[in-house]
Amino acid sequence: MYSLRLPLATALLLTACVCALSREAGAGLAWSILSGVSLVGFVGLQWSGITRVYRGFFFLACGLGVGLWSSERLAVPELIEAIDRAAFFALFLTSLAVLRESASTSRLVRECGEVLVNQPPGRRYLLMSVGAQLFGVMLNVGSLNVLGNMVRRGIKPGVTEEAQRIAGIRLKRMLTATLRGFSSALIWTPTSVTMLLVLSGIPELTWEEYAPLGLLWSALFILLGAVLDRFSYPRRNLGYGQGGSLRRLIPLVGLVALFPIIAFVVSRGTGFDLFASLLICAPLIGTTWIGLQYRRAGFWTACRLVGRRLLRSFPRTFTGQRNEVTLFASSGFIGVVLIPLIDPEHVSQWLNMLHVGGAGLMVLVSLLILVLSFFGISAIVTVTVLLGVIQNMPEMAIPPMVQASVIAITWALFAGVSPFTASLRFISGYAGTEPLRFGIIWNGAFTVLVLSVMYTALFLYLGAG
Repeated sequence: MYSLRLPLATALLLTACVCALSREAGAGLAWSILSGVSLVGFVGLQWSGITRVYRGFFFLACGLGVGLWSSERLAVPELIEAIDRAAFFALFLTSLAVLRESASTSRLVRECGEVLVNQPPGRRYLLMSVGAQLFGVMLNVGSLNVLGNMVRRGIKPGVTEEAQRIAGIRLKRMLTATLRGFSSALIWTPTSVTMLLVLSGIPELTWEEYAPLGLLWSALFILLGAVLDRFSYPRRNLGYGQGGSLRRLIPLVGLVALFPIIAFVVSRGTGFDLFASLLICAPLIGTTWIGLQYRRAGFWTACRLVGRRLLRSFPRTFTGQRNEVTLFASSGFIGVVLIPLIDPEHVSQWLNMLHVGGAGLMVLVSLLILVLSFFGISAIVTVTVLLGVIQNMPEMAIPPMVQASVIAITWALFAGVSPFTASLRFISGYAGTEPLRFGIIWNGAFTVLVLSVMYTALFLYLGAG
């Protein structure tokens, strides 16, 4: 029986993903029911490997769904929407897992990482940030493992006290550059959970509409970090690292650019929106990438090796993200069913009483996301609920681009400052320090700087009233 658990769990997860795509294509409600049953079955089969915290999210989602529906506080269309959201979040994780798996064994990724780590000090911060963003598009949080490990291996502490001090500064600068570069990718990349939540919560906004502005915010995010780094550490000619040719990064840049281009073509040919098309393309690009890694073996041998890897490795890859699937699906479900319980008129009256305008509301939303993240409350739930409330308050007249920008930048910031985020836990491990110390002491000034700039821009653009 146990031997069947892995393939059966994989089949149930893939069934939920197919159902999510079918619903995107306009299929009937039966596909929603099938996706919900499949997700529950997947969680049940993987229950022993799911941590207590994520089990709690699952129980909360099921309890809210059953309780609100049985008490008639949740209508059937809203329940179906919550199930569809959960299935789509599972599709997001599963689709990108293929891309992440293929990138993790790529020689191209390793070579690009070596180029970045060995750059001279004068340009290392900026290139590490940009490189971490490129890696983040393909590897997501796995990029921090790849680059963090390379940084740790590439720094020799030395024997003298001065050499150790300089090595410590170099480690700090490179790891903060890596973290901020990864975080900057969350502001725009379609492979980030940020974009998944923003586009799900703001239906009138598409990724292709937001992406140019998101890229601009991402560039400013990196530049602010570079400026802060330069003023924090006076430039010294220490002779570290001769680097490598930056031309070795071109294939990775091309691959990142090719991803949305192919998705755009698929979107126009199939009728899916661009974000769903990206999730369709990710497994295709990932599988092709794996095939190219075996290209020297010959075409037919490469095909056999790809097939063997799909059958042997990917079931473990898919079930290995059991905690993430449980968290994302449960949080997406919870976020949808909670929205009808919040009275937008009451919220509007409260905001009017406090004389809070559009800019003030977005600042409150941003601060709420940040503060709750320090208490371990999933931002997936927070962002979903807050965006749902804002959509039900048309009198605030907050442009969708502003909503998306504030949420995305705030998400990028808390990813580098909250001790409960996976990104900060990973990178602080390579720094040999506690996540809270890394986030507050090492990255706190940058967070305050970006927040100050963003909040000032909000009041200048939307006004104080």
